[in-house]
Amino acid sequence: MSIKQIFVAAAVFCVTVSAVSGAQVKLNIVPVDPLVKVFRDSEIKADGSALQESARGEHATWQVVLTSSPVEMLDVRCDVTTFTRSGSSTATLPVKDVRFVGYVASSHSAKKPAKDQLRPAPAMFPDPLLEEDSINVSAGDNQPVWVTVKIPPQAEPGEYEAVSVVTARIFGKETSATLPLKLKVYPATITDTRLNINNWIQMWHRGGHPMPDRYSPEWWAILRDYTRNMVEHRQNWARVETLWLIKYGRDANGKLTFDFSNFDRWVNILFDEGIETVQSLQYAWRTGKWEEPYGVEVHDETDAEYLGGKSYRGRMVAPDSADAKEFYSQWFPAFRDHLKEKGWLDRFVQAVGDEPVAENADSYTTASNLLRQYAPELPVIEACLARNMVGAIDIWVPTLEHLHKNEKFFDERRAAGDRIWFYTCVQPEGEYANRFIELPLLKTRIMHWINYRYDVEGYLHWGFNFWRPRPWENAADGGLQGGDTHIVYPAKDDFGFVESIRWEAMRDGIEDHELLSQLGDVNPEAAMELAKRHVQDYDNYDLDVEKFRSTRREILEALSKGHEFPQ
Repeated sequence: MSIKQIFVAAAVFCVTVSAVSGAQVKLNIVPVDPLVKVFRDSEIKADGSALQESARGEHATWQVVLTSSPVEMLDVRCDVTTFTRSGSSTATLPVKDVRFVGYVASSHSAKKPAKDQLRPAPAMFPDPLLEEDSINVSAGDNQPVWVTVKIPPQAEPGEYEAVSVVTARIFGKETSATLPLKLKVYPATITDTRLNINNWIQMWHRGGHPMPDRYSPEWWAILRDYTRNMVEHRQNWARVETLWLIKYGRDANGKLTFDFSNFDRWVNILFDEGIETVQSLQYAWRTGKWEEPYGVEVHDETDAEYLGGKSYRGRMVAPDSADAKEFYSQWFPAFRDHLKEKGWLDRFVQAVGDEPVAENADSYTTASNLLRQYAPELPVIEACLARNMVGAIDIWVPTLEHLHKNEKFFDERRAAGDRIWFYTCVQPEGEYANRFIELPLLKTRIMHWINYRYDVEGYLHWGFNFWRPRPWENAADGGLQGGDTHIVYPAKDDFGFVESIRWEAMRDGIEDHELLSQLGDVNPEAAMELAKRHVQDYDNYDLDVEKFRSTRREILEALSKGHEFPQ
């Protein structure tokens, strides 16, 4: 099926309204597979099904589309009844969210666009999931509604039904249309997911978007909200701004002292909300351009507390300098001992310096050796673009393209005991999977099928909320590809955030990975055959949506063998 052609579901329910001109205006709603991005001007065809199929513990999603009308529709609303299992009045599933899909402009495409690029920039793309209860829809525009159900792990298997009701005012008269939604819940069950996922968050003023005062109750509440949402989307790793959270002092003997109060509060929030492993922020930074050497940050009692625009990196010194040795010979042992005291040591990893390349690998290795010397218990994780750092990294995180082109090297590192993830950011482009706003939604979801296909245990992305000044006006503001800097949007009226359909697709891909892994536990050949059906190579995928749904059904049926559906 062509991604650009919209295939949708069965019956269309219409209500006819008399227009002032005497013309007949129809209010039409149809289901569209949520893996298909519906543009305002997409051609909508009704020849599909409103059925979704899911495991217990998963999320099920429907996309109900109000098709284009020749006149403006005002105060458009959508309500969805509780899902009820056929033959039972007590087996029900409440709807988690009903949200309108919003549209944002993107001014920059990938420099090497994919063949399946939906539209080149500049263009408007569906992405944010709006929190408004009602919206107005311009004449000629489609308007998708995103319906989400979180299926409890203990839900009764079987077939469920609900009804979606869309209402609107046309020429001052309110009218509505209804559409039944169906859900088949399989006995297969997800509780936890084993894939390691880390999207970095930032907690400072960014791109003109305000934040409460650092360390205020409101600031901590935002951190908790971010963390809770990440865990709800199956993220199980998170990053903490370690050195920037410490208050530094000196004792009577002139030795540095470290106040961990803010650090502890941050980490406790992460663990309270369900994060499993924490990545400590890097301590080495490039001293200039991309290929130039790394310096390391050092701190002391003269540091100004980081509040907004003030410095938070301390002083930058060479990693082999006396100043570096003086600071890190005190800091790393104190940090390690504090983690031990809190019972956190086995839940922490340390980054050294982000994205080292061959030209600055020596200075990176020197910086890494500070950790090796003074706190060797902490593993090193790094997003990396080079290979000449063996011994300096424990968890290698190459880009997907770098992993592809150096597969033998990373297989060797895995055999030697190192761990392998992959990451995406502004790279890779071309046919590789990524989460750019211009790509098919299935290409974001399929990233975690790549994890399974190549036995890559984690995925990293830098941009959870690294907003530029105008993310609502331009998802590519700042010149990067649309959507690369963020997968959520800043709330317009407060300090909160708004989710996106890409964020939903990423969560669904993580749940797919868990289902594939469960099948692989009992029948690895069958699981790998199904994964290869859609991931034929690192940069070659079958993105046919109908075939993908069929493959998912095969996984669910295989995991549900021996379980009976209730009558």
